[in-house]
Amino acid sequence: MGEFSSNSSTNLSLSNFSALNNTHNIKKYYSQEKTNPMQNKQYILPETLAKREDVFKKYRLFRHILGDGATSIVYLAENSSKQKFAIKRIPKEKLEAKLNIIVREAEVVLKLRNKNIIKYYEIYEDLHFISIVMEQADTDLFELIINSPIELMSEEIIIDFLIQIFEVIDYLHNVVNIVHCDIKPENFVVKFDKKNENKPSLKLIDFGNARRKPINKEKLFNFSGTKEYMAPEAMENSGFNEKVDEWAAGIIMFNLLTGADPFSSDNDLEYRDNIKFKKIKFEYIKNEKLRELNKKLLNRFVAGRITAKEALEEIKQIKNNLRYGCNINNRNIKDFDNNKILLINMS
Repeated sequence: MGEFSSNSSTNLSLSNFSALNNTHNIKKYYSQEKTNPMQNKQYILPETLAKREDVFKKYRLFRHILGDGATSIVYLAENSSKQKFAIKRIPKEKLEAKLNIIVREAEVVLKLRNKNIIKYYEIYEDLHFISIVMEQADTDLFELIINSPIELMSEEIIIDFLIQIFEVIDYLHNVVNIVHCDIKPENFVVKFDKKNENKPSLKLIDFGNARRKPINKEKLFNFSGTKEYMAPEAMENSGFNEKVDEWAAGIIMFNLLTGADPFSSDNDLEYRDNIKFKKIKFEYIKNEKLRELNKKLLNRFVAGRITAKEALEEIKQIKNNLRYGCNINNRNIKDFDNNKILLINMS
């Protein structure tokens, strides 16, 4: 995996990302694309969302798989002008009860305009597939964390990532009134700006769990995000608000600064208890300013938890201090105890 340069916060090698992507099992391509076509010939997406035609009329799909999941595969594609895109192909027979998630995500993302949210260009529906044409990315934040040597992920890179994370959450909460409900490293894809020393930028994806931001003292229920990034109040199903996104951002911050999962356990029940009760070892974050900010994000008391806007202001101040020569030794985790479980081993 590419390394972060010690003397340039934006110089990241792209050479091995294509090799990583090519390791996907090509059998998955055949197993999903060659399934028996759905016999029901009805269209299921509204015409206002999807073009009812074959995506291959406009795009050429490569067998280069960018990602895959339980119900879809994302392929590299290009148009007649040789512009590159990512296309998510979803067999309609695999949708079943998840149709509402696809519709919700399409309705949300097609309307959003933010530099840190993945662009959805258009959606196609033929008799058997839904195809979503998206902005192409190079990898995702999870892959970047687990494949970049800890000591080589520079302070500048980490702080820039956190700024982007807080900016996009602030945009969702205060501009478009949306709670993402599944903030995690896998849902931030990474693009490298080849014209700017391969500077990495984050793009938030997967709005299938997104909800309307509650007003005043309203609460949301039935959280369906990812366990490792689930806030205590969502775990208890006692009602939650937009601050579940801030909690998840705090977990990502801990991941980035230490390489570890603060609650890791092989036992699911114990893991859930850890989220609600376990003392977090913030001392592994060596820089006091970053440590204190992380504590404010991972405050189990919702009313005391810092907002994304407030976190953004603090992290920008930390970045300014870094520019003026303040030392931030935040990635020294040599004093982790022997039974530490690194992020790469998370379930």
